[in-house]
Formats: sequence, structure tokens, C-alpha cells
Amino acid sequence: MNGFLDFLVRQKKLALVFSISVIALGLVSLNNIQRDQFPDVDFEIMTIVTSYPGASPEDVEQNITNVIEDELSSVTGIDKFTSTSRAGVSSIVITFSQDVSDLSEIKQEVRNVVNRIKSLPEEVVDLPRVIDRKTSRKSIIKISLSSDEIDYAELRGMVDSIAQSIESIEGVSEVTKDGYLDKEIQIHIDPEKLYQYELSLPQVMSAITQRNQRYTVGSNHNDKNEKTIVVLSKFDAATDVSEVIVKSTFEGLIVRLKDIAVIESGNVEEKSIVRVNGKKGFILRVKKQAQADVITTVDLVKAYMEKTGGKYNNQLDIFYSSDLSKYVRNRLDIVTNNGLIGLLLVLVVLGAFLSFKTAFWVAISLPVSLLGTVALLGATGETINLISLAAMILVLGIVVDDSIIVAESIYHYKQTGEDNFKSASHGFKRVIMPVVTTILTTILAFSSMFLMGGMMGKFIYVIPLVIIFALTLSFLEVSLALPAHLAGSNEKKKKHNWFEYFEIKFEVLLSKILNFHYLVIGIFSITLVISIYFASTQMKFTLFPAVGVDTINTRMTMNTGSSLSNTEAKAKQVEELIYRVVGDDLVSVTTDVGKYFTHKAKMTIELLPASERDKNSKEILKSLKASANEIDQVEKLKFSVRRPGPPQGEDVEINLISQAGSENLQAANKLEQILLNIPGVDNVNRDDEPGKDRIEVKLDFEKMARLDIDFSTVNRYLRAAFTGIDVTNIREGQNDVNFRLYLGDLEKSEVFIKSLKVVNKNGRVIPLVNFSSIRQIVGEPDFNHYNGLRSIMLSASVNDEKTSTSEVMKEALLQLDLDKNFPSVRAISEGGAKETAKSMDSFKQAFLMAIVGIFLLLVLLFNSYSQPLIILSAIPFSVIGVIWAFFLHSEALSFFAILGILALVGVIVNDSLVLVSHLNYLKEKALDKMSVHQWIIKGTKDRLRAVVLTSLTTLAGILPLAYGLGGTDFLLQPMALALGYGLLFGTLMTLILLPCLYLMNVEFITWFKKLKKKRISS
Repeated sequence: MNGFLDFLVRQKKLALVFSISVIALGLVSLNNIQRDQFPDVDFEIMTIVTSYPGASPEDVEQNITNVIEDELSSVTGIDKFTSTSRAGVSSIVITFSQDVSDLSEIKQEVRNVVNRIKSLPEEVVDLPRVIDRKTSRKSIIKISLSSDEIDYAELRGMVDSIAQSIESIEGVSEVTKDGYLDKEIQIHIDPEKLYQYELSLPQVMSAITQRNQRYTVGSNHNDKNEKTIVVLSKFDAATDVSEVIVKSTFEGLIVRLKDIAVIESGNVEEKSIVRVNGKKGFILRVKKQAQADVITTVDLVKAYMEKTGGKYNNQLDIFYSSDLSKYVRNRLDIVTNNGLIGLLLVLVVLGAFLSFKTAFWVAISLPVSLLGTVALLGATGETINLISLAAMILVLGIVVDDSIIVAESIYHYKQTGEDNFKSASHGFKRVIMPVVTTILTTILAFSSMFLMGGMMGKFIYVIPLVIIFALTLSFLEVSLALPAHLAGSNEKKKKHNWFEYFEIKFEVLLSKILNFHYLVIGIFSITLVISIYFASTQMKFTLFPAVGVDTINTRMTMNTGSSLSNTEAKAKQVEELIYRVVGDDLVSVTTDVGKYFTHKAKMTIELLPASERDKNSKEILKSLKASANEIDQVEKLKFSVRRPGPPQGEDVEINLISQAGSENLQAANKLEQILLNIPGVDNVNRDDEPGKDRIEVKLDFEKMARLDIDFSTVNRYLRAAFTGIDVTNIREGQNDVNFRLYLGDLEKSEVFIKSLKVVNKNGRVIPLVNFSSIRQIVGEPDFNHYNGLRSIMLSASVNDEKTSTSEVMKEALLQLDLDKNFPSVRAISEGGAKETAKSMDSFKQAFLMAIVGIFLLLVLLFNSYSQPLIILSAIPFSVIGVIWAFFLHSEALSFFAILGILALVGVIVNDSLVLVSHLNYLKEKALDKMSVHQWIIKGTKDRLRAVVLTSLTTLAGILPLAYGLGGTDFLLQPMALALGYGLLFGTLMTLILLPCLYLMNVEFITWFKKLKKKRISS
């Protein structure tokens, strides 16, 4: 083994080629690797959306949702499915079990099940849409297009052309259009003329449909010149429909469609409105391909749009919003700037403690490890994203530690006067085993994340991957390259080292401390207990605190009967309020009116990146909430923020499930009041709010039978009168244009029902009131299901400064007391609370397994039971610094804080392990020459420079990020704070507490041996 290590130290050329090759490969990969916001994640969720025009929520539930859910119940591998049946639409969300081995097979089975369904109503003209949810399907930019100089029809044609061109851009997968009204040919039948010519509505519809057909009837059966016979009756142009003959007689009377109807080109009915920065227009949502780079793709789209603006003589107003590349680019710039500042500070610190040549070669280990990691990420198909960047920052300190331990050991031997090769060889051999062990222990600690469950586990799997790549490259660097680099570096022996003064002072201090080592251990232990108690009772844990967010959501609810235009008018007032309150920090406001209900509007407020704003999101949100009461005649106006990080639903989501509908409703009402009364809870919503009041036409089927009228005929008359019916279509360019038939104009009230007449099978005109009655009823709510059972879900957001999600859930369910008050109702927690619990439970289990693995490794290295426990005790003691740092900075403990603590574990265990290893070495060498106190003091003094150096370099590396010297990243800041302040206290613990624990361990072993010897002798 010694011979092989000596061989490595002599390979100067191999070392240089290795370092240069890895750096070069990393730089090449850096230019080609995909950049994205998050890793490409399959949410294991599918959505089935079915359109049922004109149907009430109960009709949708009975005829669509129940039918599909019955089929889904036969599919294995589904964890749960929830559904919402609202007016005209059924939406079913399927969540797959994480135990499924082949997810693609289960997804295909779901598609097959949906395609097999044949019993849907005839009004369902489009097949149910099955949508697979993945991060890659998220839009990367929204393009708003409007013009004051171009009419709607011409602008729509431009938008079609632009959308088609964008889809052909490299990296773009799909472009969807919002605020887009399809063209339609509107046929307005005059009811009086219909009755005058004794025509029925089905007759007219049939005549139009039959006139616009193309079909093949066969061939001419010619052996030598066979030809296909095609019958053509298609419309050549939309105007041809006016000449359709709807009735003719032998007497020569011919009734054409134009005789009984007004035909005009128009747009489909506007059912929702999208506005961007106060202007209605077209919105193009651009989605990228899974493997496309978000920044490059957006740049290509913007470059095309710049050319397009010039093509239309700048008559087109183009505005970009929800530009994902902007936030990815901003985060990359912040991390890069802070990284460069940190690297410069690391070089300064290393140069102050060691020679500048040694500092240079230690600093080289950073680009080797990090750029090598980039190359490996690219080779394995991973991306540069928020999560992988966080992992690289975490591993930075550990990589520097490994290099410093080896370099400082070699430097120490060089200062004794040995030649370069022997110094490098002795120094390398002295610490290589502890370094290898620390690398393995760190990999074990982070590998626990591979076992983290829930949505969180899908997003963070890349963290342990980055750690493994970086530490593997770090090991290759400190074994293949660094010793050889330092062996070839000629350095003068320093007569005086400025750090010797501090070593002498530390030696005096430690000798005094060791005389009271039990007292010191007691003080540290009491401090630890107090800190943990304080953290558990006074500090809150929030997976992703709502800080540094760039988006604020607004929900406005009018009275239930509000029309689309009335809701839009009120939304304009809210927009004006937002412009005034947010001011210069505003990028855009996107308003969506009537997406599901005409009396509701949703607004997305996009802010400047947090590092560029004058006010933080909390201040802006507080101002908006304070100004909400300025808007009158609205039932609700709520402002909320979406937490950064992976999607996890609302902070609080509680599903109440019961077959007893009345008891479930009572439970929901009580739970709503409970949530409203809990301090720190806001934006309480429920998914069973009543819809618009209904006018029901109740048919007398006995009278209908006597009058020879069937239900389908009545249905057609009523639908044509109030909604319109598509009868046929033609192709114009890339789009199908429907011919939609209306009975009269579209501005009819319910009074028209009483005057409506229906033609029976015998051609007689029968007033609708002769076989029906009309009544008004209160609107019914959406019907929601959880695994096929009726459910009501209540959701709310939580103010992190006042309470936490887990506390709210616990308090709400305790007060609700379902077992006592509503025994038939079952509550299931969803959203942020469920994700937090699931993720942290699996992480705790995995981390405990990792600690056991680390203990076994340390037992193998030291051949001792007690010394591994001394090293592992460093972990809880180092957390003391994290707790008080977060308290003093008014920060909540979060997921990224946990990541910082994990990195801290790696650094502290690293320092502790090397110190204990060195103390064991001195124990063997100096046991007969020195007292226990003397060789513990000498050993700790020997490692003082290395411990201080590793701590200072790690601090220098993460200090810029912790305090935003190169730009503030609020998401990564807690991680840097945890690592930095934990390391400050951890250094004190390593240099003071660890020698005391080691001395106590030596005394205990000595006492135990004496006791054992005494027993044997007796």
C-alpha cells in the first residue's frame, strides 16, 4: 500500500493532465448542459378532462364522472383519484402509487380504459382528454399579443401563424392559446318564419348536414383503368350554406336557408376573458421539450418575436410575462457571483495560512470537483437547476476540507525540513485513511435523501447524486493530483509563522480547560438541552417559507349571479388597485375572468426578482390586504403567495368524506368557522360553493307522448335557443370553422321559453307550455369525489410568523372532533401538511440508518466503540450554533436549513475524525514520554491550523451567499446561514469540547481496565 501511495506522489505529469482534463471537460459540458428551474419530474399524476356542454354539475357527475370512475376502479396501481363535476366539465385527477414498478404501463392502461368508454351522452362530442402532469409540461413564457390598429379577425389569423411558427422553433413542444375565440358561421333561424314554412328545427339541421358531405361509394370496376368514385357535396365557401334547400314541393316552392335565417361570420361565445396589464388580447403559452434548455429556448422565441414585430410594421403590441428563463438566469448569476467572491476569499485565507503555491493547488480542487460534477450531470442526463446548484454549494466546504487536510499535512512536513517528495509522501499517508472515511461518511449522510418519499423525494434525488459525484472527484483529486502537485512545488521553510502566536495562546488555554473537562462537558451539554428545548417550543419548521417569492395570487369572488362582463368590470378596479400599491416592483398582472365560473376572477401578480425589488413580498402582500376593502360590491378579495419549491398544494388542505351528505356539510361548515378563528390562518376556501340559480324546465312525458313529441326534439329547440348547436364545419387554413345554428338572437331571457313552439312528428306546431312547467331553484354546488365518494375540501394559507401548517392541522382537527360530533365523516389531510409529514418521516428514518452506517465505518477505522460515539456527538452539538443563528436572524427552520445542517455534519465529522485520528497516533508515539494531558494538548495544537483553516475557508465560500454580497437568493440563504454559523460553533466544539470528551474517554477506559484487573486478581 505504501509503495502504491509513493507511486502516486511521483506522478506529476499524470496529476497535471488529470486536473486540466477534468476542468476542460467540465467547461465544455457547462456550455452544453441543460438549464432548468427544477429537475424533470414525473408527478405520477394524470388528469382526465371531459367537456359536457350545457350540463349541470349533477348531470356531469351522473353521466360522466361516475362512468369514468367506475372504470378506473378496476385499474391496479392507483393510489387515489379525486374529481370535480362542475357545470359543463368533469375533471378527474389520478394519483398513482409509488410502489408501481412500471408506471408507463399503468398510464397506458388508464388511457385504454378511457378510450373504451362508449356510454357517454351524445352531447359529448370530444373524447375525454387524458393529460400527463410533468414539470416539462409547464409553460416557460407567456406572450401577450394585442393591437389597436388591427381588427380581431385579422389579428386572430396573425396569432395562428405566429403560434404555428413558434412550435417549429427548436426546443418548443407546444403552444397553447388563451383569450382566443374561434371563428364560427352563425345561422340565426327566425322562429316565426320557421313556423310559417311549417319547418322543424331537426329538418333544417339535417338539410345543412347532408349538404356538406364528401364520401366514396366505390370504384368503376375497370380492370385496365380503375378509378375511385367520390360523391362531393361539400361547401366550397362558408357563404354556400345560405343556398341550402331546406324545403321544396311539387308546386315549385323552394325554401332556402337564407329565407328563414340570417347568416353571418362571428366568434364563438366568450366564456372567459384573459387580460394582461389591463389589455384584452391573445395569450400564447409556450411549453418546451423535456430535454430543451429553458434559457436557450426562450431566447430563440424572443428573437423570432422581434422579427415578427418588424414584419407587421410594429402594429403588434408584444408583451412577455411569466418568463421562467429570467428567474433561472437570475439565480445562476447570483450563485456564480457569490461563488467567485467566495473563491477569491478562499484564496486569500489559504494564502494567509499556507504558502501561495499551496493555496493555488488547493484552490484548483474546487473547479476540478465542481466542473467534473457538471460533466457527470450532463452525461447522466441531469440538469443545472435550483436543486443541483444548492448541492454544489453544500459540497463546496467539504471538498475544500479534504484538500486542506492533505495540503496542510504535507505543508507541516515541509516545514520540518524534509525534501519535497518525502514531505508529500509522509503528509499524504498520514491523513489519507481519515480523509477516505470522511468522504464515505458524508456520502452515507446524504444518501439518506435517496430514500425520502413524497413529492419532495422526487425533486431532491439530485442532491445526493451531486454529492457523490463531487466527493468521488475530490477523492481522485486529493489522491491522484494534489500530492504530486505539492511534491513538485518548491517552498522555502519559514523561520517564523504568524500563526504560532495563536498556537501558543491556544495551548495555554486548552491546558487550563482540560483541568475542568467535566465542567466544560456539563456546560456544553446543558447548552445543548436548552437549545433543543428552545427550538422545539419557540421556533417553527416550515418546509418552504414564503420569503423571496416573485408571484402573488389574487382571487376575487362576486355574487353568484354576476355575468362575465360585470365580473370583468370589477376586475379592472382590482387591477388599478394592484398598479397603485405594487408600483415599480410590478412586472405584469395577468387576469383570468370566468375560467370556471363567471362570477370569479383570478389574477397573477408577477414581481421583479427579489434581489431587484425595493420591498419584499411580505410587505407588498400586507399592503394589498390592507387595501382590499377599497373595492366594494365583491364577496371576497383575497391575496396570497405561492411558496417557492416543488408543487405541494395549499398550506392546509382537509378533505371531509362521508356518504351522509348532510352530516358532511355540517362538518364542513364547522371546520370553516374553526379555521377562520385560528390566528395566522387566511384565505379559507371550500370547493362546494353554490353555483348560479337554475331555471328548470320540467317536462310532462305523458302529454308529450299524446302530442307525439320526443325528448331529443325538445332538447334541440332549447339548446338552439340559448346555447346554439354545431351542425357541420369547413376547413379554413389550419382550423376547422363550425356552422352554429341559433334559434333567434342570443339576447333572450327565460321569458322566451313560454313563447317557444316545437314541431311534432306530424308537423304540427305545439307550444312548449302545453307539456311543460318552469320553476326556479337555488344553484347547486360542484360535486367533488374522493375515491368515488362525495367529499368537501377546505383549504387555507398560513402566516409563518404566527403559526405553522402542522399546528393549524392539529388544532383544527382537535376542535372538529369528528369521532364525537360527526362519526360518519372521515378527514384526510392533503397539500403542504401531508407533503411535509411524508417527506420528513421518511427522511428521519433514512437519516437514522445513515448514522448507523457512519458508526460502523468509524468502528472499522478506530477499532473502538467509544471513539465513534465521541465523533458522532459532534453532530448535535454543532446544531446549537444553527438554532441561535436562525433565532437571531428571525429565520424559520426550513428544508434548505436541513440541507445546510447535513453539509455541516460532513465538515464537523471531517474535522473531528482527523483530530481523533491524530490523537490516537500521538498516543502510540508519546504514551511513555508525555502525560495524557500533554499529548492531547499537543495533538489538538497540531490540528489547530487545519481546523481553523477548514472553518475559515468554508465560511469564506458561503459567506457571500449568506449575506447576498453578489446578489440575494432567499431560497438558498438559510442553507448558507446554517452551514456558516453551525461551523462557527462546531469549530469551538471541535477544539474545546472534543479534547475534553477524548480525555474523559481515556480516563474511563483506564478506570475500566483497572477495575477489570482488580477483579481478575481478586
